[in-house]
Amino acid sequence: MANVSYWSSSWVSGVGAPPLASGETHEWISWGFNYGDVLNVSAHPVTAGDPVILEVQNIRIEHDVTGQRLYFTVKNVGNLFTRGYAMAFSIITP
Repeated sequence: MANVSYWSSSWVSGVGAPPLASGETHEWISWGFNYGDVLNVSAHPVTAGDPVILEVQNIRIEHDVTGQRLYFTVKNVGNLFTRGYAMAFSIITP
């Protein structure tokens, strides 16, 4: 039987720091999974009113003697900026 694990993280622009504007990206890295695991990541914008559209793209997995890492990009593909977003991760282990 498969086992499902999940967790979340977030990014929030600091006081005086720029928000994530339309067309801008953030590069991320994650680890803690094994060969053959099924991985999912999604980005959820923090918004108060107007819609913000985020996209998870450029998903890559690197494997070497130290283990595996998941690299991905969160991109603002909408027309408005966001001051924060949550990232949700899930792993299905066969």
